[in-house]
Amino acid sequence: MGQAFYVTGTGTDVGKTFFSSLFMAKYAKKYGFRYWKPIQTGSISADDTTFVQKTTSLPDSYFLKPNYVFKTPASPHYAAKIEGQTIDPKSLLSSVSKERKTNTLIEGAGGVFVPITEDYLTIRAIQESNLGVVVVGSTELGTINHTLMTLEVLTSRFIPVFGFYLVGPENSLQEDNATMIQRLGGASFLGFTNFPEQKLTSDEFIRFASEHFDPNRNVIDVVLNADEE
Repeated sequence: MGQAFYVTGTGTDVGKTFFSSLFMAKYAKKYGFRYWKPIQTGSISADDTTFVQKTTSLPDSYFLKPNYVFKTPASPHYAAKIEGQTIDPKSLLSSVSKERKTNTLIEGAGGVFVPITEDYLTIRAIQESNLGVVVVGSTELGTINHTLMTLEVLTSRFIPVFGFYLVGPENSLQEDNATMIQRLGGASFLGFTNFPEQKLTSDEFIRFASEHFDPNRNVIDVVLNADEE
């Protein structure tokens, strides 16, 4: 028995995949977590599943294949339209339900209001899955506004929020950003990890994750404990 959870972001390219790579590098083997991005867009060069796998050097058994893959770098509803495909929300939700009691990190596409179809938003998919959420925000200027709005949207729909985690370049604002978001947003601050100063090999990244990601076990403990609630 395990517990799947969602990783959502305060926007596109905010660092969800970086967070997911850190989580998988540190905890996948120890706790049997798998990575899954059900909808992948913009896969012309390299998709996120491939990126996480190359970064962590984990074997195929730690990854679930996306349900939908689109080459177009756009929101799922538009990418599907351009490529002549159809996304079925019911089928997607059924797939998520099957993984509910497994240790699976589910990375969403973009932020919570990204349209999966023309009348089905990501926030609805998260709500109907009834899974807990980790919100990934940036360490940089503007993150207070973006993260608070995301938290407000989630909590107003009674979606269980495990907390928020900040990633990005190191800067003088990040600690105050975290303090203000926690104070005003009513969600737990799970920690932050700054981007490495240079590109890392897989082995170097694994060491980096071990040292710099979730040092107080806030993320892993809240995820594992959710299975007991």
